[in-house]
Amino acid sequence: MRTDSPHLYRREGRRRGLSNEVIDRVEMASARLLAHGVAVVLTLGHLAWRSGAPYPYLRKVVERSIDPYHAFAINRRAGKNPRLISSPSPLLMDVQRWILARILDHVTPHPASYAYRRGVSIRMCAEQHLGARWLVKMDLHNFFHTIDERQVFKVFADLGYAPLLALELARLCTRRAWDGFPHPTRFQVRNHRHSVIPTYSADAIGFVPQGAPTSGAIANLAVRPLDEALAALGSAHRLVYTRYADDIVFSSAGAFDRRAAASLMHKARHEIAACGFAAHDKKTRLTPPGARRIVLGLLVDGDKVRLPSEMRSRIATHVHAAEKFGLREHQLSRGFTSVLGLARHVDGLLAFASDVDPAWTDDLRTRWRRTLLRDASALGAFEISDVYRQRDDGTTAAYTVAATPWDAL
Repeated sequence: MRTDSPHLYRREGRRRGLSNEVIDRVEMASARLLAHGVAVVLTLGHLAWRSGAPYPYLRKVVERSIDPYHAFAINRRAGKNPRLISSPSPLLMDVQRWILARILDHVTPHPASYAYRRGVSIRMCAEQHLGARWLVKMDLHNFFHTIDERQVFKVFADLGYAPLLALELARLCTRRAWDGFPHPTRFQVRNHRHSVIPTYSADAIGFVPQGAPTSGAIANLAVRPLDEALAALGSAHRLVYTRYADDIVFSSAGAFDRRAAASLMHKARHEIAACGFAAHDKKTRLTPPGARRIVLGLLVDGDKVRLPSEMRSRIATHVHAAEKFGLREHQLSRGFTSVLGLARHVDGLLAFASDVDPAWTDDLRTRWRRTLLRDASALGAFEISDVYRQRDDGTTAAYTVAATPWDAL
């Protein structure tokens, strides 16, 4: 029986022979979660029932007896290490999408955090720095893979979930570290005995995998202490602070100089280290008055954000080359691993540009769409709509299970 009425829920509990004490505990736990605006989930079995996923499968993921991820590397520009993407299995991805839609999307991150939020864009982040004369740009090194299972556990525990379930949710949203990856010592566990559930013992804790639907929202919540510290630092210096994933920007429109910038960067590095992260020093930049001011690839040196000329040229070249030579030929000449990868890349660039300058982008998007339709066969066993479809929409597959909520508890 499934109902949102506490009275009917209590009556059903009594019918099944549960004591008033047990029912009271369930109602108190439910009220605590509802106060945070997140889904009521009380046990792993309850999560299986609510999400439609088989309980034995969830248990194996939590026990780390299986590693349901497909890992692949994405090559980046010369001199940069490839980016490891961990794509969860379809079943785990469905569960993670459920957690994202029913739990994480209902928690608001720090207002200075702009990535991985519905209705918030790169343009909106860059707009915060319009009118600035000085920019200080920093980067968090190895952002996702620095966030560990303990931080994810705290995210769920702070939302009101019981400690055991918070651990289980953290395990479902992280991937077990292995052979010194992603850090030689950070993810090792010396005493890995679990006194309550022996099969939950592990010699390594998990990290947030780049590629899971939940990772962006979890990262925003796990990094909130850093956002609070850096926002306070910026406020003390009358600076604007924003973070877009691992990109940190401070800006000033008033009195500021190189000495003040050096002091700010020193203090920011200290706060970053105190929160368990590391600043990527090679990406730290100071932009003084008179220099071209770019935030997240957008010009912010006027009254509104603008696309740099090199970005316009890059997008137009993609569209023109694919239009003239075909998707397959353009994919090979530009070194993309697949035509679908090229299509998604260009579509992402067009969406980015359209958010900033829709009038300039409209004709290019029409031509690009025409090229995709013309060369549809080159996309392989995919539909054209795959290029455009929103994939992280919170939908879940319908798995048949026999449990009721009380059986699951």
